Amino acid sequence: MSVQFRSLPAADPRIQNSRVRVSQGVITGTRKLTYDTMELVVQCDPASAPLSGTAGQYAILATPSLSKPRAYSFAMAPENEEAGRHTFFVKLIHGGEFSGWLFRADRTGEPITLTGPLGQFVLDSSADPMVCIAGGSGMSAIKAILEHAANRSVKRDALFLYGARTQADLYCQDEIESIKRKWNADYRFDCVNVLSMEPKDSGWAGARGLVTEYFESAYLRDGKFGIGNSRAYLCGPPPMVDAAVSVLVDSGMAPGRIHYDKFEDASSPAPVIDNSKCVLCDECLLVKPIQNCIVEASGFVLDKNDGVEGYLRVNPARTSGLYYNSLYIDEDECIRCLACVHQCPTNAISPSNSVNPAMLRNMRTGAPPA
Repeated sequence: MSVQFRSLPAADPRIQNSRVRVSQGVITGTRKLTYDTMELVVQCDPASAPLSGTAGQYAILATPSLSKPRAYSFAMAPENEEAGRHTFFVKLIHGGEFSGWLFRADRTGEPITLTGPLGQFVLDSSADPMVCIAGGSGMSAIKAILEHAANRSVKRDALFLYGARTQADLYCQDEIESIKRKWNADYRFDCVNVLSMEPKDSGWAGARGLVTEYFESAYLRDGKFGIGNSRAYLCGPPPMVDAAVSVLVDSGMAPGRIHYDKFEDASSPAPVIDNSKCVLCDECLLVKPIQNCIVEASGFVLDKNDGVEGYLRVNPARTSGLYYNSLYIDEDECIRCLACVHQCPTNAISPSNSVNPAMLRNMRTGAPPA
């Protein structure tokens, strides 16, 4: 008796046990918070999977009008949002595709896809005092965390320092005052705005300078803020985050007590996977927000300097590999959300790694097969 075997269908690369969810929605409102910062409100379809994010996390926003998605932090504690609604703060960036598109016209009614939640920047469960430092649109994640803490009536003191250029860059002042009123009455909540470019003759009587330098001079040098038993929460431009980490560590705070997520724009270097440190745990694959940012490669096409010109993707039943030969981040597809960097348990992923990947087996050169 002859047996007829059918060809197996090609594997669907979209099917995986991913920790991120994809939700379809529509822009229901926008509001200018400052001349260059926009509040964006998205309402997700009730039939879509709920994102179920935590205050401090972020999502990837994509629209059919643009070529690439963009990462933005949730700007409200989830319990403060209506079901399926998500609020974001978008800062206008010179040359930024998403922010430019949002600011050019009223986008109410536009379809939008949310992927998330991503990031590990969330409120810890301790009772340690908090110092929160934010700049620019970093207000979003810090505000969400502080809202969540106030809702829980946490038993801990908090200091919130917000760095901006001028008074015209300040926003969410009423919301921060509301958090202060709601804070556990037995504990302190202080907020200080620090302006770095406010004209000297403006009448501004508040703090001036870079927010990290002000924190160091006004709170650390005289011991006004106890650093040893505290925790820090940072969100803002990468240089501000880096400066804050340096100040905190130099003042004696253990790195494990400093909480932040960093995501960059397309002009920044893409992270690179060091496969000599990779343990094949798939954590990065489970949080990747788009299909082709991280690929399983069975070989590479190299240039004369051993740089990657192209790669051969693992194709089940058609290419060989011990699980796979190498994980590779395609810098043309990568949106610099750094979710993979935050998730990797072995610190194998970093923008500072060598761009020439090491494979688990051999390195292939030459043109890929047709």
